[in-house]
Amino acid sequence: MVGNIIVRQDDTQRVFLSEGLLDVEEILKTNYDYIYESIQNENFILKYNQCNLFKELIFDSKVVGFCTYDFSRQFITAALNNIYVLPEFRGKGIFKNEILKTLEEHNKPSIMEPTRLIVELLIRYGFARKIQDNIVASAIEFIIPGENVVTNRSYENEELSTHFYDLNICASIHVLDFNNAHIAYSAPLNYDIIHYDCIEKRKSIDENYFLEIRDFFQNNDVELMNILVDLEESLPIKNYTLEEVIGPEDSFSQYIQSLIDDGHVTYQKAIAIKKQIKEEYEAGMILNESLLIRLAYLFDENVNPTIKSHDDVCPYCSMPIDDHDRFCHFCGINLGYDLDETQNNLMESLNTSDSDFKEDIRFVSYKFLKLIDEKIPLDYAIFTIENNYSIIWDELDSFLRKNSYLIDGNLTDEGRLFLENHPLYYWEKYDMGIVNYSDFEDYFWANSHLDGIEICLNFLNEYGDDEYVSDIIDDIKKDV
Repeated sequence: MVGNIIVRQDDTQRVFLSEGLLDVEEILKTNYDYIYESIQNENFILKYNQCNLFKELIFDSKVVGFCTYDFSRQFITAALNNIYVLPEFRGKGIFKNEILKTLEEHNKPSIMEPTRLIVELLIRYGFARKIQDNIVASAIEFIIPGENVVTNRSYENEELSTHFYDLNICASIHVLDFNNAHIAYSAPLNYDIIHYDCIEKRKSIDENYFLEIRDFFQNNDVELMNILVDLEESLPIKNYTLEEVIGPEDSFSQYIQSLIDDGHVTYQKAIAIKKQIKEEYEAGMILNESLLIRLAYLFDENVNPTIKSHDDVCPYCSMPIDDHDRFCHFCGINLGYDLDETQNNLMESLNTSDSDFKEDIRFVSYKFLKLIDEKIPLDYAIFTIENNYSIIWDELDSFLRKNSYLIDGNLTDEGRLFLENHPLYYWEKYDMGIVNYSDFEDYFWANSHLDGIEICLNFLNEYGDDEYVSDIIDDIKKDV
């Protein structure tokens, strides 16, 4: 077999990447027949037959195995779902090196349904720690698909994320509800059934087991949180700068530019998101380690929180969080940012130095509804507006109610239509900062019987052959 092993002289991993699903077995049969043959000889069972990312594992310039990743739909993370190393190359730290490489080059991965062997390796390499008898705490999260979650109470078959594992029953475990001792754990895996007899051991699971798990986590919550914080802080996670993630002032980062080039996002939306990320970061709402998560969250138009079976949730996106989390792993918001400092920074960002801005009720309504649309709490949005514009809440509220723009603190369809047909929307969307906003606003309202894009083009055409205005006109015409 050694003679058939693929050699990579420069030690560069070959990868297969797809936004869709890759067939793991097909990749192995086509490109790595000797690895596929070894898997068959060992009766090794792939946990997942599909993935989004397939990577070679290299040792001493030889391709000696592979690993695959899935992109978790709910937790916005790359989750390791398969890993295999040829028998003669095991015990050489290949798994550890893969985790370290991912941490140092990208972000913290998670692991889909880890086997007991994987968890024991995490302990050996310092990524996890045994904290009591058979209970393990891990800095690397474990993801369990909803259909493979087992609980002692009613459950909605939602995807589960946890940092804890029970070595005895070979299961990732999580307390969903302390009051009712509602415990979730992962279904048995073939590898654990064969090598650790976990089916037999699970026969001892009864109500006493669930109560003991509940009591252990409840009575040691502070200590467990400190252990997880200590484990996570020891990880060599790459911290990105703001410029690395969104790009310098006059251009986009490579990541954003690739999304534009591939048609995943419009140039105008990329500008808006870049601006929002910058403002949130400067206000303290995003940490360096959560910049990429926040960026991915804002670019995903279809992202919707759907997990409801957890007690602790993010106040901004309502997805599950743990006590030790510094930021939400779904939306990227800093869970411990200084509210007073953020309030001051946001107010400053809303202030305009252009004295020509006319603060009529429609302009202020747009600013307020934008805050609501960006999930800023209602009370905070009201405070921000009242302290930045010459208006009181009763007056603004009356206007919003009269036009049905806001109901019970939520943006209505009419409110969204108002936002998308406001002159400031077009001015920001097409990056029209080169022209005076007050002049544009006056022209827009005076011609509001026309389509918004038509108004923009008519207004800009009055500037003649100005090079920069011509570029804006070209961008607008792309939407015609």
